[in-house]
Amino acid sequence: MSSLPASPESNRRVVPRKAVRQAATLVIGDATRQVQTWDLGRDGMCLLSPRPIAPGTRCKVTFDLPLATGPMRLAAGLKVVYSSYSASGDFKIGAVFTDLDEGVAIILAEFAAAP
Repeated sequence: MSSLPASPESNRRVVPRKAVRQAATLVIGDATRQVQTWDLGRDGMCLLSPRPIAPGTRCKVTFDLPLATGPMRLAAGLKVVYSSYSASGDFKIGAVFTDLDEGVAIILAEFAAAP
């Protein structure tokens, strides 16, 4: 199984995603988990986690969006859509945003659409 992002030609997403590989913090209930971002867009994001997270789980993610003007700290609610095994101790977690401010959604859309 390849862990490379889908090529633009084979990407079936309606909303563009952009690869962003950096540390993020995920809070699930009372537990905090360090994860890594994989890609993100206006609608949601993919994360790499050392353990699976059940689809339907609601959580909160905090990460820095790397903008040309400097990093922008974002915190948003997520709902896990899928959790798939990628490699030993490595699970891809796909999630949609649940409480994203419209201004932040616009910033994410512009970020994901930029080359």
